[in-house]
Amino acid sequence: MREKVFALIDCNAFYVSCERVFNPKLNNRPVVALSNNDGCIISRSKEAKALGIKMGVPLFKVKDIVEKEKVVVFSSNYTLYADMSRRVMNIISSSSPYTEIYSIDEAFVELSSLPIDYESYAHQLRQTILQHTGIPVSIGIASTKTLAKVANHKAKKDDSLNGVCSLVNYNNIDRILELTEVGDVWGVGRRLSKKLINHGIHNAKLLKNCSDSWIRKMMSVNGLKTITELRGISCIPLEEYSMTRKSCCTTRSFGKLLTNLEDIEQAVTTFARRAAERIRSESLAASCVSVFVRTNPFDKKSAYYSNGASRTLSHPTHDSITIIETALLLTKRIFKNNYQYKKAGVLLSGLCDDSEIQETLFEKNYNQNSDLMSAIDAINYRYGRDTLQMASECKVGNWKQKRENCTRNYTTQIDRLLLV
Repeated sequence: MREKVFALIDCNAFYVSCERVFNPKLNNRPVVALSNNDGCIISRSKEAKALGIKMGVPLFKVKDIVEKEKVVVFSSNYTLYADMSRRVMNIISSSSPYTEIYSIDEAFVELSSLPIDYESYAHQLRQTILQHTGIPVSIGIASTKTLAKVANHKAKKDDSLNGVCSLVNYNNIDRILELTEVGDVWGVGRRLSKKLINHGIHNAKLLKNCSDSWIRKMMSVNGLKTITELRGISCIPLEEYSMTRKSCCTTRSFGKLLTNLEDIEQAVTTFARRAAERIRSESLAASCVSVFVRTNPFDKKSAYYSNGASRTLSHPTHDSITIIETALLLTKRIFKNNYQYKKAGVLLSGLCDDSEIQETLFEKNYNQNSDLMSAIDAINYRYGRDTLQMASECKVGNWKQKRENCTRNYTTQIDRLLLV
């Protein structure tokens, strides 16, 4: 039986790279991208990393470095990033018969069945992605998905490898594992890595050599799979087909503190509409609608309040009107005066395939707005995400997030195309 071979393709500083594609002047400059509401740093160029800017740090904590070193700061443009991701993943999928899209900027492929030189394949794929999208990637190749992650990590760190690291037929994997911090091993989170370090396990080699019984006790069965993969035995298969999601949540922090019910209702309307659009795009319907609101838990000067409510629908639906009406009823129920609200969210749960919904004896026309929803989705797809909205959200709300440095949607709106 032929040994399995996996490759992990990972986009380098993906959000930053997307911004650089449309503004080459940013190359070789420190650049960061921020999370929702311009809060924390979630993507950094290698120049920004060299300045000591950590992942996930709030922007205000590194404001002095940003100003002194003239770091370029961008608000997240998820519409642009999602479309660039789709383009990269299409290239990857066309290069291999077996592909697992792992995240917005990562994908696994299985190469075992291809009669190719793996390193040559990786270099060619890397060049194709760069030429067609402008996004630089790093590729790690190994006999297991976990080792492919380790190889990818080395490909990013070692410039002499030109973005590709293969551990297939490599004679000194233990040396690479010894140089890999335990927290960088796939499946080992921050909390678990602290626990392992307290037991003297500070690199991947030491972790690999632990006994199975101790690992099962410390890391459960999934942890044992990780260790087995570090030993070169593949036990985490490629997942080519994603499981149907069980819920869909849209939640945001407000641009400023809100005290009026009307402002919060406007935000909840937008969240509910976007969640409904999302499940419609996946041919799903929701059985239950939940809403939550809360104040700022870190503000010690103001009283804290958090509450939520749920309602089961009489039948599953993806109709925006029904979902929004339900969400607004729940918002009125949990809203209290004299509080300064910081965040709200809408959760659609009990999702099922919309083709499996059964009509009831007394409600045969429950999906009467289906054509209307299809028309709205088609117009919003063609002319922009929020071209058509519900009346209760059309005015500019106080809840809108901070996006002071957001670029245009260069690839998804014709009026936003880059002019040359």
